[in-house]
Amino acid sequence: MTRVATASVGCKVSQADGEEALAELAAAGLRPVRARETADVVVVHTCCVTAAAERKSRRLVRRMAGDGKRVVVAGCAAALRPEQFAGPGVEVVARPDWAAVGAASVAHGTRLQDVASPPAARTRFLLKVQDGCSGRCSYCVVRLVRGRPRSASLSDALAAARAGLARGCGEIVLSGIDLGAWRDGELRLPDLVLALADLPGLARLRLSSLEPRHLDERLLRALAHPRVARHLHVPLQSADDAVLAAMRRPSTFAQYSSAAALMQARLGDCMLSTDVIVGFPAEDDAAFGRTLAALESGLFGRAHVFAFSPRPGTAAAELPPLPAALVKERMGRALAAAEAAARSARLAALGRPAEVLVEERRDGLWRGYSSEYIRYYLDGAASPGILVQTVAREQHDDGVKGRMA
Repeated sequence: MTRVATASVGCKVSQADGEEALAELAAAGLRPVRARETADVVVVHTCCVTAAAERKSRRLVRRMAGDGKRVVVAGCAAALRPEQFAGPGVEVVARPDWAAVGAASVAHGTRLQDVASPPAARTRFLLKVQDGCSGRCSYCVVRLVRGRPRSASLSDALAAARAGLARGCGEIVLSGIDLGAWRDGELRLPDLVLALADLPGLARLRLSSLEPRHLDERLLRALAHPRVARHLHVPLQSADDAVLAAMRRPSTFAQYSSAAALMQARLGDCMLSTDVIVGFPAEDDAAFGRTLAALESGLFGRAHVFAFSPRPGTAAAELPPLPAALVKERMGRALAAAEAAARSARLAALGRPAEVLVEERRDGLWRGYSSEYIRYYLDGAASPGILVQTVAREQHDDGVKGRMA
């Protein structure tokens, strides 16, 4: 019996790729398991968005191979620099054919005699409907390894969503490298959102990431659907227009702020999260000060802060870097501002009714996320995959704690 598990480094798309691989390998005759330590084969989807992500990918591959497992390496870092993962028991498949991988893996074990089970149910289903990017961001290598934009059809997306719901998931997370660029003929993202939100059995639809230019009136009307989560992730990268221009970002800070204001006006209490790059070569003290001020402004409930990392093949990699000590000092201040913003969001949740999708029970408490993407720790009776009503009473670890109504 050949057992297979997946592990992913990086974004929601990487995680979705892992889930897709697991499903296809199950169809090829392997037995999916969630616990990697019990697997014979581990598929690792890697990330190359930063040098740190590549290091994390390499460490994960080495650790899995060191445990004596057959490791199949896929994803962005495998496409960018496959040679970095070479080693005993490791196979790199930058453009995987999972049916072929499955057949080879079955040859190392015993094929299941019955129909292979689908991956175990999860309360959150990552539905990848778009891949690739036509952007020109000067620092981004992902667009180079992912290629041109392409989209799943509406019918395929709905079929995949229905299959996820049938396995017991409560929340669908819509993902893509450039999700706002999804299209199927004349259909655009708002059409997809509304079609998915109306599926029977769906508790909540969440979107993974959107660019500011996609937050137009039509999409916001779709996002106002009661089943759509009141949380959007919209990358900022910098609050300084000169840095944004050097990054070749498609919007100014004023345009970003206008899109955020429109979002709040149309969606009400919607949490906004973002990405920020610190230490880009064009970032002087004044530019960093503007970005820090944006993080401290109360605009964001979450912020992922990254140090600039020159990526091979990108224009920004040719720019002279800032001193490492300066970048480290700015990172400390930006991370502190991001943590303060997260604490403020948690404090704002105290005493307010919330709907939480229950995901798992650990250490005597149920865990899950609210529509605004705040983690809740809950007392009471529940089961995974259902929405429960609760009121947060206190901060707890990286979230808030309450009791189910």
